[in-house]
Amino acid sequence: MSLKEHTVKSYDKDLQSIAGTLDTMLEMVTQSIDMVAEMIRTRDISLIDKITAHDYKINSLDHLIEKKVTAILALRQPMAVDLRYTISSLKVSSNLERSGDQSKSIIKKIARIGNEKFEDGVEKALLDMISLTKQMAREALQSFNNHDIELANLVLKQDDEIDKIYSDLFGIINQENFSREQVKRITNTLFIAKSFERLADHSTNIAEIAGFVVTGEIK
Repeated sequence: MSLKEHTVKSYDKDLQSIAGTLDTMLEMVTQSIDMVAEMIRTRDISLIDKITAHDYKINSLDHLIEKKVTAILALRQPMAVDLRYTISSLKVSSNLERSGDQSKSIIKKIARIGNEKFEDGVEKALLDMISLTKQMAREALQSFNNHDIELANLVLKQDDEIDKIYSDLFGIINQENFSREQVKRITNTLFIAKSFERLADHSTNIAEIAGFVVTGEIK
């Protein structure tokens, strides 16, 4: 992490503690996304209980960030970049927490499909979205903690790739003569894809927050 050093070393430790907790949240969120990939491949409904318990831990870290930020504001009275970073940590934490919620929601949506196979090419498209959303989440938080605006801009561009995959998935409705069960499955598939798009949106939010921390400007 590239937060500037301060004369009071305990101040550095306080800021690094926030960054470390956010890193832990990120790792847990990426584990949640991995569970989604596993659900797509296996349709193991036990993953619903597993990700629910996992998400509870993510929520606990979100609350911990609130406590740490409150303590820094009360004791350190940060200014300029430090103030923007400290306050923005709350929004970053919130977006990570919602990413965990979104992953949990996706697993439940996949469960509704049961063991039915996705339409041709759909599973690969969804797994591609998973891979990209994981990358975006990692790079977004890295841009925030390292004050790296170039990396933040890269994340914003990657969101366009997610949008394209989502748009391309609508090609499956161009087929004709769907049965009632096919219509139900296709509808659920598009809901799942939309959830991945929203999952990526949380990373773009973090990237935009990183830009604000560096420049002090809101886009």
